Amino acid sequence: MLLDPPGMLPVHLLPHWPYLQAVDTALAGRGIPPGAVRISRTGPEHGELMTMRLYWDASRTGGHGGARLVWEEETGWEYALVGLAQDQVILAGQVDALHRIYAAPEDVAEVAEHMVRTWRRPAGDFHQEWPQAARTRTAIDAFRRPSPSEPTKRSSR
Repeated sequence: MLLDPPGMLPVHLLPHWPYLQAVDTALAGRGIPPGAVRISRTGPEHGELMTMRLYWDASRTGGHGGARLVWEEETGWEYALVGLAQDQVILAGQVDALHRIYAAPEDVAEVAEHMVRTWRRPAGDFHQEWPQAARTRTAIDAFRRPSPSEPTKRSSR
């Protein structure tokens, strides 16, 4: 179970934290918790894009290297099979098996389990969306809105 991954803000303030918790719970339920987890956002200058990263090093996979799953709110899930060093990418791409940006956590866990245990490209065909997806999208939109106390930029005339 995740406690408090490092990041700029306390994680409970990030609107996609519940999705990461649900995915982590599903992964732990299959006995494949990631060795490292990162949850973050890009910042206002880059549109406050919400992201999360899950890492398994070589000691946690059935292959000759590690694995990585990355989620971005606009594109969904991407994967990488990596060598002994996390920056040595051997094979990477979109997780085509997951057809939803907010794929159901159990589906993410099934894809991850295949990847982690076989050290092969993710496989399957999953269309289920996480039941909390709409609520999380709304929370992300609210997170991006300036608070009433923030000054707004005035247009020059």
